[in-house]
Amino acid sequence: MQDKWIKKFYDEVCQNFEGNYKIVLEPNRNLNEEWIEYDNVNWEIEDRMKDFIDKLLRTKSISLEEKIIKEYEFICLNYVYDANVLYFFKRDGSDPLNIKYIAVDWYGRVVGQEWIEKRKNHNRRICYEFSRFFAKAINVLIENSETEALIVGDRENTHYVVGVIGKDYSVILDPDDFNGIKDLTRLKMGLTIKGIHILRDEKKIFKNVVDKFNKDRLEELKEIEEAKESLKNKDFIAYINEAIKAVNKYNIDSQGFFEYIRYLIEESGIKIEKIWKEDMKAKEKRYERCLYFEYNNKTYLLDSINKDLSIINLNDLDRNLFVFNPSENQYEYYGG
Repeated sequence: MQDKWIKKFYDEVCQNFEGNYKIVLEPNRNLNEEWIEYDNVNWEIEDRMKDFIDKLLRTKSISLEEKIIKEYEFICLNYVYDANVLYFFKRDGSDPLNIKYIAVDWYGRVVGQEWIEKRKNHNRRICYEFSRFFAKAINVLIENSETEALIVGDRENTHYVVGVIGKDYSVILDPDDFNGIKDLTRLKMGLTIKGIHILRDEKKIFKNVVDKFNKDRLEELKEIEEAKESLKNKDFIAYINEAIKAVNKYNIDSQGFFEYIRYLIEESGIKIEKIWKEDMKAKEKRYERCLYFEYNNKTYLLDSINKDLSIINLNDLDRNLFVFNPSENQYEYYGG
């Protein structure tokens, strides 16, 4: 890859997104800019993807861009977002007008071999882990020096994505969108891709591939669209319960369930409060995000482990099971 395309891509990122960003490369490159960071480990394809990648390498009938979309789909169908990382984020309220949440480096970013081996026991990953092995999986498919996959991150280390760059296009691939319903969830339900952002593509090479993938897919689950029309403005709680039924048909993980129903609740203008619950059935100690909200003088708990909605009294919640405001405390790491 010619360095000029990396520099052009960085400019495109800065022009299209608010915030401060950096480009992360594998070790042992010679590009030195203040916005370049070199990873502390070599990127590797995960074992569960290797057979799939080998099959793609043998396939000559589809384009590179189509293969990238197939890798993206594979990741979305076979992995889930490890929301447990958010339990360790620390709240920085030193500036009341600019409250920040600080990620811990040791959860998936600055890691050693022990961490890598433990992660092989399950399919939960965070954005940095996705970005590492997805970028590597793309690069092994590339047969020219004009295209490359790399990592883009915000400088506060709260989110990372894959960038695919070159002469013909520059694209952001984000299967675990930090601010919306992740494609890790959407694609398991057969919905459209939302996490691919095209910054430059004059020949519509990548756009046409994404449009082809999205053809005949829905933006929203049909059952939820129907419930919005028939119930949302008449009986909000009945509407949410119908949405829960619809989501639960797909056996979505707790994190995916949480973010989908949370989106519908907040879309309706209702303020939510997050709360964490220990998953007592997990093989290792782990917490999942839940939420509660006030509606018609009642308090409702959306339990993302039980995947249901119930009326509660906050004072009755077991403090050994539920945790309020973990970002205000310090916790030792307890698992993999």
